[in-house]
Amino acid sequence: MKFGLLGAGWFGREAHMRNLLAIDAVEVTAVSSRSDESLAAARELAGDQLQTFHDWRDVLKIDSIDAVIVALTNNQHHEAASAAFQAGKHVLCEKPLGLTLAECDSIIAASEEAGKILQIGHEMRFQRLYIEMKQMIESGQIGDLQLMWCREFRGPMRPGWRSSEALTGGTILEKNCHHIDLFNWMIARKPKRVMAQGGTNVLTDREIIDNAQVLIEYEGGKRATLELCLFAPNGGECEIGACGDLGRIDTKNQALELVHLRFDSTHHSKTQIPDDDDAANFVDSSGRVDRGIGPQLVHFVDCVRDNKTPLNDGPSARDSVLVCLAAQESIKRGEAVYLEEWA
Repeated sequence: MKFGLLGAGWFGREAHMRNLLAIDAVEVTAVSSRSDESLAAARELAGDQLQTFHDWRDVLKIDSIDAVIVALTNNQHHEAASAAFQAGKHVLCEKPLGLTLAECDSIIAASEEAGKILQIGHEMRFQRLYIEMKQMIESGQIGDLQLMWCREFRGPMRPGWRSSEALTGGTILEKNCHHIDLFNWMIARKPKRVMAQGGTNVLTDREIIDNAQVLIEYEGGKRATLELCLFAPNGGECEIGACGDLGRIDTKNQALELVHLRFDSTHHSKTQIPDDDDAANFVDSSGRVDRGIGPQLVHFVDCVRDNKTPLNDGPSARDSVLVCLAAQESIKRGEAVYLEEWA
């Protein structure tokens, strides 16, 4: 299977290209980047036979390419993914799927019209820690799931375009669409209402907010809360938990730790759940390991080969965008946002 990489910057190379090159019977044929330095670094990884372009549109002109990774800035996802489908390519588009619901709907429709696979880069679904958590919830080990939470206090994201409101679509859409996607996946109910507060309290040289608290209400009275701080450089652990009527689960992303407590017994377990082959995965700017990217790419290759719907497909990614946009709107309005306004 021949791949093109649209966006061979630091993330595109280190997160996607390294992992693609480790998959059997996969070849990275061409990449794009506006930076000569990035193109040179990509050739060092893939070899001198790699075709390099400054314009991502030139990659799509190569007929032999079967699939592309869209790893451009968020504001380019819609144009690039749509053009890739028009060129007859399968697409793995980095998150978020789009900056608006209209963009999401347009990309999904283009995928369906082309008859090609669309997968979105919500790689946390492929971390063994959260796969185990999902299976425990589904098997009833904490009873009827009622509440979920995510608490992430960490340092700032990489400087550059991620500090731009226009290029990212906002902090929650850029950063927390991963966590919202996990909430939606595990709670498995439609979100109904979002209430949020946030601001730019410390990182005042940036356009985007640096902290937020978000409350999401789902069908059936189930709720999830997100607490984010981007000016706490020490620690950086992401704590995600779930509580039902029979027990609770607490996880730590970097420690790979899962704690399970049953309320009706003395059961209390603490388990380490490592991922396979961590070295082939991606280490971000703060030294945190994102372990789901390699398995996500293997899943994408399998879905293309077998014509299967991806676990992280277009409609699920749209739901994540919906909640993120509603949270950002709630911060602006200072009031709750009902998702029926947006759906």
